[in-house]
Amino acid sequence: MATDYYKTLDVSRSADASEIKKAYRKLARKHHPDVNPGNDDAEKKFKEIQEAYAVLSDSEKKEQYDRFGTVDGDPTAGFDPFRRARRRSTWQDSEGVRVDFDGMGGFQDLGDIFSQFFGGARPGRVRQAPRRGADQELAVEVNFADAVQGTTISLPVQRQLRCSTCGGTGMDKRAACSSCRGAGVVISTERIRIKVPEGIADGNRVRVAGKGADGAQGGSPGDLFVRVSVRPHAFFEREGDNIHTTIPITFSEAYLGAEVEVGTVHGPVRAKVPPGTNSGRTFRLRGKGVRNTKTRAHGDHLYTVEVVVPKVVSPAGEEIARRVNELYQGNPRDTLPRTL
Repeated sequence: MATDYYKTLDVSRSADASEIKKAYRKLARKHHPDVNPGNDDAEKKFKEIQEAYAVLSDSEKKEQYDRFGTVDGDPTAGFDPFRRARRRSTWQDSEGVRVDFDGMGGFQDLGDIFSQFFGGARPGRVRQAPRRGADQELAVEVNFADAVQGTTISLPVQRQLRCSTCGGTGMDKRAACSSCRGAGVVISTERIRIKVPEGIADGNRVRVAGKGADGAQGGSPGDLFVRVSVRPHAFFEREGDNIHTTIPITFSEAYLGAEVEVGTVHGPVRAKVPPGTNSGRTFRLRGKGVRNTKTRAHGDHLYTVEVVVPKVVSPAGEEIARRVNELYQGNPRDTLPRTL
């Protein structure tokens, strides 16, 4: 029984070229061997889809098939269904740590499913101009200290590289290349050292030039972008290039004034607390914050003092408390509103 190409593509016999193309794209992506590694059934289905599309996308072959139910010779011979748009083909990678190919958006040249997914080329086609490789992006999390001080990390990165066996053509001696299975590219994991600059903020990206996907037709490779996530710190809180901390002090230090040690991202600093300091007052240490990655200037360190009350209650402490209370010239809450 002759193959029903319309049934293979799941379209009606009255389907127009755009409907046939849309069905082909959907099924080709679903059954592509690189999406279903080791699945012989998917590979067989993929070949059937290509054969059906080779016929139904060619007006002469389609007319012959519609009239006689068959096509003389190899139905896939000279298969180039979108030769008029071949100069407009584009592709790009999706985002994330894993490099996942998402070639179904924005396609204008679908002549060969391998070149659509992976940017490869096939013999017999007009040579395209060099195209730059797609950029790739992955995410990494660093601790607070590494973000403030800068560090170097080593990450495994999956990159799309041109197949060295077939040179990116997808063909080896008139057959699909055994190394890349006709895709023209291979996925290779490479460990890359990435310099995280001093002062990088949560959500910023680091660009690593030339470590994205390989270009097509001799084009330059894309870039790798590493999006940095910074783990919060238990004591230091960052706001822009400034650092905020809370410093506990005693009542006597607040009342009489004192010099206390304040921890900063650059090390401890001796700072003065003026006499009569209220709990909650904030002071500034200029230039003790985070270095800006662009201006290279440092932010400030802001510390808020918090008066700590002793938890041990004793007769001597009660006497001292009564004497301290006599120092107040009135109720400190008298100026507060009692309702809306």
